[in-house]
Amino acid sequence: MKNSLFKSDLRLLTKTWGSYYYLHVFEALVLHRVSEKSKVYFNSGLAMIFGMILILFTGGTSVACTTFSFRDNKGNIIFGRNFDFPVGTGHIEINKRNLRKTAFVNPPEKPFEWVSKYGSITFNQIGKEFPYGGMNEAGLVIEQMWLQETQYPPVDNRPGLTDLQWIQYQLDNSKSVDEVIASDTLIRISPYSVSKLHFLVADAHGNVASIEFVGGRMVVHRGNNMPFPVLTNCTYDNSLAYKQSIDKGENREFSAWTENSSGRFAKAAALIQEFTGDRDIVDYSFTILDSVAQAGSTQWSIVYDITNRIIRFKTQKNSGIQSLKLVDFDFSCDGPEIFAVISDTIRGIEDFQQYNFEANYRLQATVVSSVDFLKNAIPEEAIVATAKYPETTVCAGE
Repeated sequence: MKNSLFKSDLRLLTKTWGSYYYLHVFEALVLHRVSEKSKVYFNSGLAMIFGMILILFTGGTSVACTTFSFRDNKGNIIFGRNFDFPVGTGHIEINKRNLRKTAFVNPPEKPFEWVSKYGSITFNQIGKEFPYGGMNEAGLVIEQMWLQETQYPPVDNRPGLTDLQWIQYQLDNSKSVDEVIASDTLIRISPYSVSKLHFLVADAHGNVASIEFVGGRMVVHRGNNMPFPVLTNCTYDNSLAYKQSIDKGENREFSAWTENSSGRFAKAAALIQEFTGDRDIVDYSFTILDSVAQAGSTQWSIVYDITNRIIRFKTQKNSGIQSLKLVDFDFSCDGPEIFAVISDTIRGIEDFQQYNFEANYRLQATVVSSVDFLKNAIPEEAIVATAKYPETTVCAGE
């Protein structure tokens, strides 16, 4: 009964449109076995946390993200992403192929195993194996954004994954947009995931799709159903309707949230339409990202060069554009396990560090301690449990 009430209270937090940054941290507690003492301790602070989140996010702080994908007349395919959050702390993780993993879930979900087919580079805040997005060796890119309308599928005969581990699963196992969509018959995102997300996915063949979960089922826009390869924080249909209304000059009123989110959608879509191919597509992508950046909250701007398997990025703390070539990294299971701090100057693989539990723990602890009202609200054992999860993965055959 206590556990049920705990989860019910926690879900109240999702009613604030900007709170998913903190909810990813809370998810580690909900979906991992922790003591009743810690649940009570955490629960006692919920009212205060909820009130502070309302103040924070209704006070004008913008938490939003923008993604897009398009190609130039030479066939080069890119994927752009602005990561807009209150805090920019993060790691760049190198994820191995041929690694056996078990889903990080609790009953009624049933744990299942898989072995990663592809290596990947991901951007993480909630520790290794729980990425916000990234690109794999096959050129598949996935990024997530908040979507208030999200409703994940109910528990059924398919195994369930938390939302962030679903991203890693796809990067581990899929080489194309088609394969990501087809995986819906095999796995699903657990309804016990706290964060409400939707996803933009692109591959090396130039396929792009938005993936949303509305009414408990996967909703996909692609091809002719996706005239603009852009996604922000409204449903694709709502953003498309907004742009069409603006283009027609209709005098309609929209909420402030729609103006912000779908406004970014419309601006990015218009700039992609204006692209003539006479500019460098990577430079132009950063121009698009700059045009939809949110003052004070755009922490990371990332451009994935899918064709050449190069990731370029800049951060609020380090505005110089840096680059990583996937070909430079050893993704074999017995290769070095390394990571980098995203705000550091990274010239190449030599600036990566040996992965260790302490650094993974410190990442999450820093995220929590960076927000005053979270410092005493997240049980230590919840952070430790998530930070230790990578220790449960092993090379296949061991």
